[in-house]
Amino acid sequence: MRVIIGYGNTLRGEDGFGVAVVRALREKKLHNTKLLEVFQLTPELVLELLDAEEILFIDAAYSPKDLYVFASPLQRGDGLDLSHHIAPTVIIESLKTLYNKEVRFEIFSLLCGNFEEIKNKESYIQRVESLADFLSKESSLA
Repeated sequence: MRVIIGYGNTLRGEDGFGVAVVRALREKKLHNTKLLEVFQLTPELVLELLDAEEILFIDAAYSPKDLYVFASPLQRGDGLDLSHHIAPTVIIESLKTLYNKEVRFEIFSLLCGNFEEIKNKESYIQRVESLADFLSKESSLA
């Protein structure tokens, strides 16, 4: 099964990008895909991922320039740092370490500059829809 996790704070403007993409994907009724909306990544999320073969993480990443550009930052923390906010790679390492489960994963981030409001709603919505379309097509190929 494929799991798509959209995370971020919808009350903080562009930070809600991941959640907005998952909501757009819900309308596409994907097969063999579990959609999760979360405020942030936490260790408990690992239990929701035990049946996953592939995990896609979707969020917003702060950038003062290159606004509304897609990026895939793979920042790896050392060990299993189970703090207030954890990186996607910690979730993947937790699955491997605690459950001997290896999964394919990708991280999709939209570079954003404002976590108070959505500055350019038209461009922002275009990015939400384009990623949702891309992921729904990828799902039909899998």
